[in-house]
Amino acid sequence: MADAPRRSYYDILGVSPGADATTIKSAYRRAARAAHPDLGGSAAAFHDVAVAYETLGDPHLRERYDAETGRSSTRSARPGAAADRSTTAPASRARSPRRTRTEEDMSSKPPDYLPPFSPARPPAVPLILAGRQLHGSVRQPGMLARLSSGARSRVDGELRTSALLERALLPGYPAARLVNGVELDDRDKTTAGHVLLAGYRIAVIDSFTAPPGNSSWDGRVLRHQGRPVDLRLPKAVRAVQDLFPDLNVAGWVIIHGAPDNPFAPVIDVPPGFDRSSPATIQVVNAGTAVRTIRAFLAEGPAPNVVQLPVLARLLALTES
Repeated sequence: MADAPRRSYYDILGVSPGADATTIKSAYRRAARAAHPDLGGSAAAFHDVAVAYETLGDPHLRERYDAETGRSSTRSARPGAAADRSTTAPASRARSPRRTRTEEDMSSKPPDYLPPFSPARPPAVPLILAGRQLHGSVRQPGMLARLSSGARSRVDGELRTSALLERALLPGYPAARLVNGVELDDRDKTTAGHVLLAGYRIAVIDSFTAPPGNSSWDGRVLRHQGRPVDLRLPKAVRAVQDLFPDLNVAGWVIIHGAPDNPFAPVIDVPPGFDRSSPATIQVVNAGTAVRTIRAFLAEGPAPNVVQLPVLARLLALTES
């Protein structure tokens, strides 16, 4: 049996090839809600919607995608489409928007700050702050909570995660901005241990230190030594996605084991579990955290952009 034809990005969002930017953004919000795993969809469907919007929502990537899929004439006829295509690579040479950017590309490009600013239109974040990659600090629990072993393991894990990202990710990714200790202004005052922003993607990260023992993850439930672990992360990912609906938000739980072994604990998965499939939440150890988070951020559009309004909103949610 022949494989079914792959759906176009326009089909995934349910819009016509001539749709304008406003229509595409509205369609993305509807499709993202319908495809979100926590609302009855699936991780694969949500990933497809996110990739479709990342491509069609970026004028340059959309031009390339249209050229590759033979829609150039349709786009040219649409009112407001670019008249001069001399700067657009022909279809045979255009780079696929799905291609992952290399590590060298990420580390060699300085960050671009958006939107443009001037003395008459100052930036949303003072430039001395916008240029810093690390912001905020790990939130400390109250006096009574400090007596809890669970609270201590989370604080220890978050301190280790902040140090790990500062040491192993930020120096090689100039546009990444790490904000620690975020408390969202939703009704429940949801907290996020770490929020990592780069381009149009956000990684929300929770972490804790686990005692020796077996950990397992089936895509929905995390267990340590057979006991389920209460995860705050799904709620935090939803809250950040609601706060920034135009960005692609995903979550990571980093489990730290022995300080001298970043690949402990080993996290077991059930037979047939596809570790490479797109997922809203991943559970990893410290040894694989930086690689997977960096890949997620780098695969988005304009990964070397620092969105100043987004950074300003995140900084306002940290402890003073």
